[in-house]
Amino acid sequence: MNGIAAVEGSGAQRVLVLHGWALDSKVWLDTRALIDHTRFTYAYFDFPGYGSNRSATLADGMEGMAASALAAAASLGWDHFDILGHSMGGATALRVATLAPERVSAVVALTPVSPQGTPLDEATYESFKSAWADPSPVLRGLAPHLTAEQLDNIVGYSRATMNQSVWEAYLENWTKADFFNTLKNCSTPVTLAYGDSDPFVTAEYLSNTASSLSSGTLVAIDNAGHYPMVENSRETVRLWESAFIQASKGVNNV
Repeated sequence: MNGIAAVEGSGAQRVLVLHGWALDSKVWLDTRALIDHTRFTYAYFDFPGYGSNRSATLADGMEGMAASALAAAASLGWDHFDILGHSMGGATALRVATLAPERVSAVVALTPVSPQGTPLDEATYESFKSAWADPSPVLRGLAPHLTAEQLDNIVGYSRATMNQSVWEAYLENWTKADFFNTLKNCSTPVTLAYGDSDPFVTAEYLSNTASSLSSGTLVAIDNAGHYPMVENSRETVRLWESAFIQASKGVNNV
């Protein structure tokens, strides 16, 4: 099983899409009707243990996550592609770009966690871990612009597409990421986007990552927290498609 939950669009510009920690590729549902299906082809990947890839052995760290994403792209016959990732998927997108720079044309990372890892004190780590019992308060705090219906949908999809073991394993994976030193060799155009209301992934949090990339751009998304593709779908799609189009023309801005 390659972990590809869906392939949509008929465009020549290919985009591998990586989800974050709390749920599988269904996190992109609000954006899928908004994308340019003529210019782009999108492949929505589920990490091992999530969604359509639920029966697979869980990925071992960020390295295993990047390897599984590369294998999924290879299974589609994609030699060159862009990558769109959210949160831990955003960091994974960066790792894929550093592992296979000849294959990755551009990266857009939405509210990405740090390639340096995110050391949490014991109490915070345990609060994230125990949030499996009821993730609503944590998600509400991270994404204040979610409607009640959107929050309920995220929690419902999370429950339907993963289990507690997956929740805990990938929490460890993204908090212990450790590939920051590889960024200096990354010449791939990278857009790092954060929600202006995200209390976790802020401009300050992303500053080291942005400054380490030779072709990195840091941009804020208005009226969004940690889930900009849900909280402000239209603007977020505009941002990432513009970034991919500009990168394809050799221009690194949005």
